[in-house]
Amino acid sequence: MHRSPTAAVAALALLAAANLVGCTGGSAPPAADGSAAPAASTAPLPTAPGSSPDSAGSTELTGMVGTADDPDAYAIALLDASGSPVTTLPAGDYSLTFSDRSDIHNIRISGPGGVDEATEVRGSDESTVEVSLEPGTYTIVCDPHSGTMRVELEVTG
Repeated sequence: MHRSPTAAVAALALLAAANLVGCTGGSAPPAADGSAAPAASTAPLPTAPGSSPDSAGSTELTGMVGTADDPDAYAIALLDASGSPVTTLPAGDYSLTFSDRSDIHNIRISGPGGVDEATEVRGSDESTVEVSLEPGTYTIVCDPHSGTMRVELEVTG
């Protein structure tokens, strides 16, 4: 795996600036200041028109947990190259950079075609993997917090 921390840092900064949370289902634990965690949006999110192919011809994506301000925040999302969350993509080859700076979370993508890529829970990971996404439903999840940190990705033919 090759590492691309610059893209991951930029994506996290964009996510924090937009104050987005990609959690669905259940309720997240309260914030460190005791306030309630923001509710997850169920509105459809943009597809990948802002994505850009990398030099190998695959499209760049970032899978992130936490936020730039709080790596341990109960947030998970799949972002396109412009930093926008995605829940639908066309089938194809993708370069997925994990942005996992937390030692209490991980990020896993699994689905059709045997796709099952993940980071470890302990420690951080800024690695990049190549994935071929076939039509179907993929799950992006934090294994220890799968009830609250889960996003579904629909890949179309």
